[in-house]
Amino acid sequence: MQLNMPDGPKFWLVGDMEHRDFRESVALIRRTANVGPGPPELIILAESRPGTIRRREYERLRRSAPLAAVVSLCGSWCEGELRTGKPLAGATRLYWYEFPIWWQRQLELHAIGRCPEWAGSEDCGLRIADCGLGGRVAVSADCWDKFDALADALQQVKLKADWIRSPQDLAVDESVRAGIWDGGQLSEAEADRLAAFCARMSLHDAPVIALLDFPRKDRCAFAREMGAAAVLGKPWANNSLVTTLLHVTRVRTRSARVA
Repeated sequence: MQLNMPDGPKFWLVGDMEHRDFRESVALIRRTANVGPGPPELIILAESRPGTIRRREYERLRRSAPLAAVVSLCGSWCEGELRTGKPLAGATRLYWYEFPIWWQRQLELHAIGRCPEWAGSEDCGLRIADCGLGGRVAVSADCWDKFDALADALQQVKLKADWIRSPQDLAVDESVRAGIWDGGQLSEAEADRLAAFCARMSLHDAPVIALLDFPRKDRCAFAREMGAAAVLGKPWANNSLVTTLLHVTRVRTRSARVA
């Protein structure tokens, strides 16, 4: 299937598009893209499991469109492929929970006349500092090293991080704009801690991003039930973390204005 953003670059979408992991992503693409002929600028491969796209098929696609960038849209079962398998060479990997916000970012870049990230320009991303977010981010982590890694990522875009070791540590402060909660695979005990953190952050009307190990559909849904606005897997990419932070904060701000 050949698709393109409205008045934008053409792309192909190939693979297991009906898999449950990709429903949100594929629906988003279909809402924001039009069919267009011609060679693609981007090929999106929907891979629910390693090997969904056979290497022979992948090589044929690359020969058909040698100038196209490739994004591998990975399902939950692809999490361990980087350690034990052989990922497709030359493809940028995005997991199913990362893709929707990534795709929306590409639409925003297109709308303001900037190049998409797959073009490889170092200055093509939307920087949070450019958008005037400012303020503090509350980071719930069980040790200093985890907090420090997150604080460093936030500092690069001029956001200050506060280490929150328990929900009671967080004083009511209007400068807190969002929260990040670092967890594992969301056991019942972790879910209680996440719910407490989200409840405390709700006093600031601040959305929370939950970081989980190998998030599955049910764990992501559980995290949202506990109050998380978004879920990312670990290890996270700084760009994905910052972009997700910006997205959930914008959504919360728009909701508050409507209310």
